[in-house]
Amino acid sequence: MVGYLGNKSDMVVHDLASMIPDCKIYYVKKEDKTYFVPDILEEALKEKFSPCKYCIQS
Repeated sequence: MVGYLGNKSDMVVHDLASMIPDCKIYYVKKEDKTYFVPDILEEALKEKFSPCKYCIQS
C-alpha cells in the first residue's frame, strides 16, 4: 500500500493512513495524482510538495 499521494495541481501531499474528511484528497483528478519513490514524506518535500494541514501534523 502506498503511504503518500501528491496532488500536482496544488502541490499538496497527503498521508493516506491519516486522512480525515477535511482533506481534499477525494477531489484530486486522476491526472493530478502522483506517488513518490521512495514512498516517504521526505521525498515529497524534496519534490516541492507541501504537507496537507489536515492529515500531516508537524
